[in-house]
Amino acid sequence: MKNLRLIVVSILIAVAGFQTGQSAQAAVIDNGSFMSLWKTYSHCQTATNLDQLRENALTLTTAANRSHTQESFVLPLPGKLEKFVATPAARFSVDVNAMAAACSLRAGSAAVEAGKLDVAKDLLRTVLLYQPQSEYAYYTLQAKVLLLEIEPSVVEVTFNLP
Repeated sequence: MKNLRLIVVSILIAVAGFQTGQSAQAAVIDNGSFMSLWKTYSHCQTATNLDQLRENALTLTTAANRSHTQESFVLPLPGKLEKFVATPAARFSVDVNAMAAACSLRAGSAAVEAGKLDVAKDLLRTVLLYQPQSEYAYYTLQAKVLLLEIEPSVVEVTFNLP
């Protein structure tokens, strides 16, 4: 009986390790390869052409959205074993959402400077989608400030008082 338990535990550990490796590998491949995303982000930081900035922001935003909706590898397990295996988190060396938000802010600022306010509003509103998440507070605050400069009635400001 003791040997049977040892075998079951060994199988669970092996399956969990296999599942973790598959999920992380699939996430990197499905997100258009990290290096191409990094090149897009780097280009966004140095580009001056509004159309190129806008294209870079769209590419990064699409990759960030895809990383949220992507289905991970699922190994079919009996119901009694499923509760012991956690879904692993896909991890990147940088935050794709932060890259997308930073690029959209840069493109939005360039659009404001070029006088293309409708383009700027569209780009900055994508940054506001990150608002509920506190780790993106800097980006959402910057987007709100720019939107308030463009059109004061666009952004609703609320205060949370204790």
